[in-house]
Amino acid sequence: MTSILVTFAGVVLNGDRETLLELLESEGPRLMGLLTRLTLREGVAEDLLQDLFLRLLRSDRLRKSDDVKAYVRRAAVNLAFEWRRKTRRQPAPSELVTEPADHRQSPHERLSRMEQYDRVLQAASRLSHGLRDVFAMRYIQEMTPEEIAKRISKTPHHVRALCHTALSQIRKRLPSWEDADARA
Repeated sequence: MTSILVTFAGVVLNGDRETLLELLESEGPRLMGLLTRLTLREGVAEDLLQDLFLRLLRSDRLRKSDDVKAYVRRAAVNLAFEWRRKTRRQPAPSELVTEPADHRQSPHERLSRMEQYDRVLQAASRLSHGLRDVFAMRYIQEMTPEEIAKRISKTPHHVRALCHTALSQIRKRLPSWEDADARA
């Protein structure tokens, strides 16, 4: 995180420097985790985090936002899915974020699970912005429907409906796992 802070601080030139540095300090680790889970690559997540704060520096929308943290989180999600749409390639196994060793899963099972996760994220990148935000908050950040409802000014019931819609659309875009296994 220190290298990002130093690089970022060297570029910031106007009065928003302190505000953005405080935001980076308080939200940076959470945003880094979110970007890593969305991209499956730590190096890419670091680059996107720097890009996010540089874009925020140039944007007037941050100052106009009622909830700065929600705005920054939404911008991070959009940036990660924009990156996914641009790359659209299968990750090399060495680039993937590795999980702690689980002796109950074989390396093949772990790789298969990561490939499935990548396919789900690719399908989620084609959701509308609103559904993608709700999907990311619920299933990537693991927020409760009540927490999401407070952030987006909806009822928990409406959030559950949005989650259901997002999952339905993702399922339509994904071949069933049995079909994929049969083709292999």
